[in-house]
Amino acid sequence: MGRGYVEMERHADLDGGEAGEAQGPPKDPEKMTQKERDEAEGKVVDVVLSDMSAPWEQTTGMWIRSVSDPYYRMMNTSGMPFRDHAGSMDLCMAALTFCYDTLRTGGHFLCKYYQGAEDKTFEMRLKRLFEKVYREKPESSRSESKEAYFVALRRKPDVLRETVFKD
Repeated sequence: MGRGYVEMERHADLDGGEAGEAQGPPKDPEKMTQKERDEAEGKVVDVVLSDMSAPWEQTTGMWIRSVSDPYYRMMNTSGMPFRDHAGSMDLCMAALTFCYDTLRTGGHFLCKYYQGAEDKTFEMRLKRLFEKVYREKPESSRSESKEAYFVALRRKPDVLRETVFKD
C-alpha cells in the first residue's frame, strides 16, 4: 500500500528522493496502473473539502482584539451579494486548482459558494473534471441565504488542464 502525502514528506531526502526506497529506472507510463500514474504526478488526496470564506477587510478598530482577529471577521457575509458571490467564486477556483493538482482519479470535491452569475460557468468546469456534479443547499441554511455547495464525485482520469481551465 502506498504512503500518503504527509508520510512521504516526513521521510523525503533533501535532494527530493524518498528515504529508504531504492530508485530504479523510471517505469513506462503505459505499463503503470492509474494509481501509480496519479502518485507519480503528485495526485495523492482522496477528498478536497473547501468551506472557505474571505475575511472582511479591516478598516477600523485595529486595537480591539475581537475585531482584529480574522475569525470574527468571517462570521457573516458582507451584505453585498455581488461581492460575496465573486469572492466565493475566486475561492472555489483556488480550491479547484489545488484539487486538479492533488486529487487522485476517482476522488471527490466539495466547495461552498454564494449563488450568482458565475456559478454556472464553474459548474461546467467541474463537469469536465468529474463524472457527477451536484448543487446542494443544506436544510440548515436559511432560505434567504445564497450559500450553497457544489459536490463533485469521481474525478475523471487524465483530464488536461486546458480542458478544465479554458475560458
